[in-house]
Amino acid sequence: MEKKLITEINIEDKAISHFASFSLKQAFNAHHYFELRFNHDQMGSPGMISLNDSRDFVGKTLTALFGYDSGSLQEFAGLVTKVELAQSHGYHGVLIVSGYSPTILIDRGPDLGSYLDKDLNTIVNLATSDVPSNDIKIVANAARKDPIDYLIQYRESDFDFLNRLSGEYHEWFYYDGKQLNFGKPDDQKEVALIYGRDVQNLQYAMEIAPIKNKRFAYNPKQDEMLQSESSGQSDGSPDLAHAIQVSNAMYSKTFNQPSLIRVDNNNDIKNHVQNEEKAHISNLLKVNASGDNAALGIGSIAEITMSVRKELSFSTESLGKFLITSINHDIDGTGKYYNTFEGVVATTERLLVKNYGKPSPDMQLADVIDNADPQGQGRIKVKFKWECKTNDVTEWLRVITPDAGSSDKVSKNRGFVFIPEIGDQVALTFEEGNIARPIVLGSVFHGKSSSGGSASNNSKSLTSKSGHTLTMDDGAGMIMRDKDSNFIELDGAGKAVFETKESILIKCGESSIFMDKTGKIIIKGKDILTLGENIGNSASISIGIGVGPEDGTPTSGIGIESQTLDIGTKTLSMSGETEANLASKKINVGGESETNISSGTINLN
Repeated sequence: MEKKLITEINIEDKAISHFASFSLKQAFNAHHYFELRFNHDQMGSPGMISLNDSRDFVGKTLTALFGYDSGSLQEFAGLVTKVELAQSHGYHGVLIVSGYSPTILIDRGPDLGSYLDKDLNTIVNLATSDVPSNDIKIVANAARKDPIDYLIQYRESDFDFLNRLSGEYHEWFYYDGKQLNFGKPDDQKEVALIYGRDVQNLQYAMEIAPIKNKRFAYNPKQDEMLQSESSGQSDGSPDLAHAIQVSNAMYSKTFNQPSLIRVDNNNDIKNHVQNEEKAHISNLLKVNASGDNAALGIGSIAEITMSVRKELSFSTESLGKFLITSINHDIDGTGKYYNTFEGVVATTERLLVKNYGKPSPDMQLADVIDNADPQGQGRIKVKFKWECKTNDVTEWLRVITPDAGSSDKVSKNRGFVFIPEIGDQVALTFEEGNIARPIVLGSVFHGKSSSGGSASNNSKSLTSKSGHTLTMDDGAGMIMRDKDSNFIELDGAGKAVFETKESILIKCGESSIFMDKTGKIIIKGKDILTLGENIGNSASISIGIGVGPEDGTPTSGIGIESQTLDIGTKTLSMSGETEANLASKKINVGGESETNISSGTINLN
């Protein structure tokens, strides 16, 4: 005896007891779509809806329960997004009430987000936090538990963003009729299907595809290339092992590509390549079938068995267990149920997502938040100039500079070392156009931080945050000035000025010249030689030559006072044990051979 299908369809609080057909299309990584059709000529009849009723359906929740066992009915909740009356050639048409799974609530439009050091579960919850849980229940159970150092949502709806994360990290992502799952759920419904009873049409396909791949990524923190290559091995069924073997033989060349996600070490990239390989392998064995078992749903496990003739008897053999990744349900007005579905091997851990979009980022502006790189590599943290719900500061980012590197004599910081200051505005781009790899192009002025530019545009300058400035003026000269207004000026016309407020000290080994603001000048050295055609020394009070302490103040010496002093001799020795004074309007001392003056006290008058 044929079982009667139980069907309960409601739009908000209105029960739909009569309809022409109901169809529901469900798939992983996609919105589910439903259509509820009514014959136009039956509208308004007892138990039927009217046109006035249908107008109010838009925006309402549709719930559908169907199956053969009242204890385990298939459940689906969706949102009505469209009501249309379709007819042609003058005949009565049909009223179509259609809509989607509530996943469309997180597909509202392109959005932005910046996530620092968070795991996938946290990111999923943050991205969807403003959607009421009674509108859609979201369960995050990602296989990857480790935090991701940095991740960006860029001009993607929340749904597209999660779909991309599902594709890049090979996580399950699907709506099961009641909740949106990110990651493999802890429990999965299992349904037994028998070919010839529950399944009328069956296609079990083995495919081959290129699965040998190598991913690489550059790790700037350690200046190393990270890489990993897939193994091309499987411990699955004989059919799967054969498909892998033939795939590797036919597509023998390993394809090389940069990693799509951020990786920090060899273990990260190894896990990424392994997961990607598992995802590719999941597509090698597929089942496509149609049947009438209404218990089968999206994300459930179906074991398909079939009778095989062996000599004079039949035996039941299992084709295998399959994860249902796509299914279409159809119910007609008489209560007949029919489905078509697609599945992959049930042991699949990672799924290949082909229909997700990859952002193509443009240059972005950001503000510098931190420049105290804990590893001393000149990196900065920034915050994008975005108005969005989650806008964390970035990971430590490298800064592009005109010249950077090392040499045999300079191990670090050879080149142009200028790190943007906190509060500066910077421009960012993305390595290889990958949204996962931002890099700082440089700093930009804005209306509150810029001053300069003129018709002649002669002035160029370099200024530090404390006020140290190097100014070059093509119409004048150049000035190097510190924060205390001490400066060196080259006027471009042969004149140089060196001016300080306190003192100047010029040193070379044991020699030095010191000047201070009081007028003191000290010249120090082991040997001091003054050469010139004419050398003059002039003082308004006195000139003293003597020996003294390091500060240059003589404690003893020789004083010479005269309007004219001529001393000419081959050898001249003058000494005074206590004092030596020469005083006269004119003094001439001459000796062809030798002149010695020696005394305890000598007065010449």
